[in-house]
Amino acid sequence: MTSSKKDRRKLSGRLDLVFSTFIEVTGLITTGASISRITTPILSCTSKALGGKGAFAIIEHKGTLTRLFHRPGRGKRHASTSTKAIEMDVATQKIYRTRKAAFLPDALKQKRLEIVHAEIRKVRGSGVVIGGLEYHGGKAGVLGVITGKGYEPTEEDLGLFEILTRQAGTAIKNAEEFERTHMLSITDGLTGAYNYRFLIDAIAKEINRAQRFNEIFSILMLDVDGLKEYNDVHGHLGGSDVIKRVSRISASCLRSVDMLCKYGGDEFVIVLPRTAKKGAAIAAERLRKGIERHCFPGEDVTGEITASLGIATYPEDGITVQELISRSDQALYSAKRHGRNKVWLSGSKKPYSRG
Repeated sequence: MTSSKKDRRKLSGRLDLVFSTFIEVTGLITTGASISRITTPILSCTSKALGGKGAFAIIEHKGTLTRLFHRPGRGKRHASTSTKAIEMDVATQKIYRTRKAAFLPDALKQKRLEIVHAEIRKVRGSGVVIGGLEYHGGKAGVLGVITGKGYEPTEEDLGLFEILTRQAGTAIKNAEEFERTHMLSITDGLTGAYNYRFLIDAIAKEINRAQRFNEIFSILMLDVDGLKEYNDVHGHLGGSDVIKRVSRISASCLRSVDMLCKYGGDEFVIVLPRTAKKGAAIAAERLRKGIERHCFPGEDVTGEITASLGIATYPEDGITVQELISRSDQALYSAKRHGRNKVWLSGSKKPYSRG
């Protein structure tokens, strides 16, 4: 009777762990945390709930297959989670197809587990409990926990593990859907660039960061030259294709930290963190040349498609969102007024480039 009460208390404790973990995971999802950040507490919970020596997950997200491996803390060693992009080879396909929870007593001899053999050796594990991360008939990946030598899973263990895989699969898919919905809310539907709402918030954040750390940053305002003439001949669908091409060219010329934002019908604003005016001018000239060199369909009839750019830098040209946008717009107007296809710095009396 005592043993039965003890077992019930143990099960209750494990269920409480699972419950509290997925409350934490739900909170992470709503804050827009990354998939790897969301998966970390799931792996930790899985390892603890089954008394494992480590846990892993293999997840496909945005076309990339990722393996996450969690090692619990012990003694002076802190818990850690590593993330690695992997290939979908034959061994990975075998493990990825796993659906129903199963126990593999000698994991080191399981060829389909070659992808995690090194990690199993590191934690000196012997067996693996593994199952598919499923949700409403779909599949988000696989989850596994490494067990010690002599471990034999009980029906209670496997039942608890199945609960974990179902909840984890649903959580990962919810996170992906939240991320997709969030991206739709901050991006322009035509070009995929960030939208006006994101732009204003991004500049405000850069101002706050620059004030706090005594740094600078720049913004570029880009306008497509010759688009009206192009639309008159090729129609607005043709003009939309030009704008999409300009967006792709611009994105390919920027750093990963730079933010390409749609500002108006044929205008973009690019936020360049930690970039002085000279560096911004070099970046703008790279954009201008990239667009000038591109062959747009039908421009031989309507005239060459190019771009004019205006540059403003914080705090030299303004200390508010409105001031910076206004100064870059004025510089852009100067570039357009003096013949288009030019880069113009705010406060300058001549173009940085002459096209």
